[in-house]
Amino acid sequence: MNHKKIYPSYFTLLPLILYLAFFIIPSFMGLALSFTDWNAVNDEIHFIGIDHFIDIFTNKRYILVIVNTLIFAVFTTVFKNVIGFGMALALNKGFKTRNFLRTVFFFPVMLSPLIIGLVFKSIYNPEYGVINDFLSLIGLGGFTHDWLGDTKTALGAVIAVEIWRLVGQNMVIYIAGLQAISDDYLEAADIDGASGWQKLRYVILPQMLPSITINLILNLIAGLKVFDLVFVLTNGGPARKTEVLNTVIYKEYGSGRYGFSTALGLIMFVFTCIVAFSVLKAMTKEEE
Repeated sequence: MNHKKIYPSYFTLLPLILYLAFFIIPSFMGLALSFTDWNAVNDEIHFIGIDHFIDIFTNKRYILVIVNTLIFAVFTTVFKNVIGFGMALALNKGFKTRNFLRTVFFFPVMLSPLIIGLVFKSIYNPEYGVINDFLSLIGLGGFTHDWLGDTKTALGAVIAVEIWRLVGQNMVIYIAGLQAISDDYLEAADIDGASGWQKLRYVILPQMLPSITINLILNLIAGLKVFDLVFVLTNGGPARKTEVLNTVIYKEYGSGRYGFSTALGLIMFVFTCIVAFSVLKAMTKEEE
């Protein structure tokens, strides 16, 4: 005999209180404080309207920060998805060592971004870094470079590390999507004489849309919220060419401009919500 156990509703009271105290209330307080002059100098807090936001969107420094953040998010999202999908196709079936290779490619996901940043800071080092040593070894010493110290290559170098760090996560999600596709569809395509490209375009990709949606949203959010990797590798330099929203928020708050840093945080939150919901809506329509 089956008995359905019903728990009293007050069991949810403590989680709701904690959620309210540590998420809802601080979020609304941050929203309100972004319209004030809250700082470490003055004891009183005054309402100043949208002055912070006007300063942000009229100051070239903060416009550059927003552009850097968007560039980082877009490029990392595109390459992580493309490379991750290619790796998933290659490691989905047929390899005896595919489980080992999946583990190897997924391993960086489990490492701390701070540790990865420190390792790649040594790899990129212009004097004893592995990349420059390798280029010199194969006779391409003319291509050695200060990868993190040059304004032309610094952001690209950080983007490359982020792609390497999380491409395995995309691969795993895509492998799960590929394994959910019934072999009947692929066999029917083979019987109809479909080429490999036709099977990919008309059979595999349409059924992979849920996996693509998940990866797009996760990667865009991660790209917009990036902090630790940039902080360790460049700390926003050189010449602020790699500064992103979170590194500026950290610096502004550390300098005592609490209200201003909260306004920057609100902008990042709005950007993240707009991007995530736009991608979700567009991809959901495609799935339908």
